Amino acid sequence: MKIKLSAMILILLAAGCSNSSPEESLIEQEEYKSELEGLLQTEQVRNQQLTLHLENLETQIVNFERDRDNPNVEKYVEIVSAYATGITENLSKMNEHIAAYRGNEQLNTGDIVKTRDAVTETVDTYDIAVSELELTDVLEREHSNVVLANEEITKAVNQIADALAAEDDTLLNEAIERLQSATEYL
Repeated sequence: MKIKLSAMILILLAAGCSNSSPEESLIEQEEYKSELEGLLQTEQVRNQQLTLHLENLETQIVNFERDRDNPNVEKYVEIVSAYATGITENLSKMNEHIAAYRGNEQLNTGDIVKTRDAVTETVDTYDIAVSELELTDVLEREHSNVVLANEEITKAVNQIADALAAEDDTLLNEAIERLQSATEYL
């Protein structure tokens, strides 16, 4: 009994010695609880976002695995490689014509026209080859970008040929800028 009484006195003394009243303590605990609830909600939202991201990654993996075995993917890569080689060669030739023009060399208009036509032929060959394939969603997006780039490249090369034939520096510079901006699609 003496021990119980001593324990009660210690508890009362401890409660009496605290700096805060029971109301203040309750308010602090409620604020702490509110803070914890806010953290819990934040973590739940983060968990949902991570779950959605994981599901998206799983879907992409499934699509890549499906596409890996698709023979059209290999064919598309071959077509794009041939296209890139052809475009690069023809644009290099056009660059040589521009350098010759700027170096005040005599230009052969026939060579410029051949280069312009070669660019158009490369684009047409790409379009025909790709039209025979069944493209996946990923390849369809890539193809759309190449089509947009091809439109700009073709227009720019035509402008360059016209500018060289007319010896129009302003048009030439505009056409070169257009050609450079076409790469944003690739």
